[in-house]
Amino acid sequence: MAVNEFMHPRNRYRQRPNFQQLVKQYSELNEVASVDLAGKVRLDYRNKRAVHLLSKCLLLRDFGLKLELPPDKLVPTLPLRLNYIHWLEDIGTVARWEQERKQPVRGIDIGCGASCIYPLLAVVQSNKHWHMVAIEKAQDSVESAKANVARNELQSCIEVKPQKLEGSTILLDVLEDFPNERFDFCMCNPPFYDSGAKELKPQDRTGKRREPSNASTGSLEELCTEGGEVKFIGQIIEESLLLKDRIAVYTTMIGHKRSYEEVLRILKHASVHNVTASRFCQGNTTRWAVAWSFDDTVLLSLVPNSHTANGNGNAHSPGKKKPIGKPVACRIFAPEEMDSMQGVRNYLTAQLRSIEIDVRTVLESSSKGEEIVLELTARENTWSHQRRKRRAAQIPSPDKTHVIPSQNGNGTEVCQENNNYKKRPRLEMELSDTCSQQADDRKDEQPFVRAAVHIQRKDDGYYVALQYVTGVAGKDAVNQILQYLKNTIKAKPIPDTTEDGGNEDTKC
Repeated sequence: MAVNEFMHPRNRYRQRPNFQQLVKQYSELNEVASVDLAGKVRLDYRNKRAVHLLSKCLLLRDFGLKLELPPDKLVPTLPLRLNYIHWLEDIGTVARWEQERKQPVRGIDIGCGASCIYPLLAVVQSNKHWHMVAIEKAQDSVESAKANVARNELQSCIEVKPQKLEGSTILLDVLEDFPNERFDFCMCNPPFYDSGAKELKPQDRTGKRREPSNASTGSLEELCTEGGEVKFIGQIIEESLLLKDRIAVYTTMIGHKRSYEEVLRILKHASVHNVTASRFCQGNTTRWAVAWSFDDTVLLSLVPNSHTANGNGNAHSPGKKKPIGKPVACRIFAPEEMDSMQGVRNYLTAQLRSIEIDVRTVLESSSKGEEIVLELTARENTWSHQRRKRRAAQIPSPDKTHVIPSQNGNGTEVCQENNNYKKRPRLEMELSDTCSQQADDRKDEQPFVRAAVHIQRKDDGYYVALQYVTGVAGKDAVNQILQYLKNTIKAKPIPDTTEDGGNEDTKC
């Protein structure tokens, strides 16, 4: 089944090119085109020369790019490459690469190949606002890439750098040449196959895999690497743990779904939780992509046309229509109840911190479409049964304080203090020790829940939307926190900005 409907919404190749017009415009396509009985012009994608000529003509027509390739090198198919570029643009929107800055966006393409296609597309798509460093190990591909950059007069935007042939690193050696520079992103289309494999094709687990509809192109070093793509990407992850935010966002494409799931597990084991994923669909071909970041200001879960990946190997397959982490939203204040976005932010921050939820500001926009984005992190469920706790707080408490275990809403026990009853000292000591042990065990674990909080001002009031990012509690915890905030606003006086104190109910 063709899956063009799952292409990136901005991908111009969601609609098939009109081959009849294309053949009229570029006569060289007559060599590989045929006309069927209905009078339609068709191209045989199993013909390597047809794929080569089609890519060259589309690049020239749609992007003004002139491309030449050695006959034994990989021919870039444009729908897939454009899907990757558009996804990077979406990441850049969340990371605010092009907002309020005059410097160009800086990216690294790992293994640019002979075509240098990704840097060329990135520069043209961004109207030369993206500047790229293209790295490549094969010397003949380096020379071809430099020639393609020069052919399009983009030397000021693209620097092609050879990697050390004897080098064992992917990014570390390259960044030594840029000691004072921080890059916005890196991208990679790694060799999919293991050089030790008997044949260069994915494993057919069901026996129903179709034969490829396109001719296979590319040299051995472009298609194979020792250990395959998982080992290659695993090395990028290891180096990213050393480089941290020298590169704001690390991204890679993945050729096989099994490899995609393994990469998510590697990231989880490395305690990298700021992760998002996407799926690139074009024709009958599907590829996966993963991005991760150590930059606290970049919340990858907010990237549109992506899907939150939690690294547990059971993540929702990206590319499906049903999104992961869909925000739950609510109007939380009427216009007269708050005088500013900052007032809403301060109120919500105070309420969340009062129940030991960490809150930090990620984004604060002063533009016309005013928006504030917060990130909340909870280590345990502190918001459940708040009405019961408020009642208990009103009861005079004895001198003695003890700790009791309670259910956290996720089926596990947490420890909470209660002043309403007296228990034996021995029991108190045992439970206190249990609490301390639980706290120690949680230090290196994934948070109970982490979510993004969007605050927006609209004509009829202030809205808050919570979007699940990660955490063992799942998305239900986000719904519970929003309900807690609504209940708190009803139960407590709102900061008074009107004569009647502003007690209007929230409206979802």
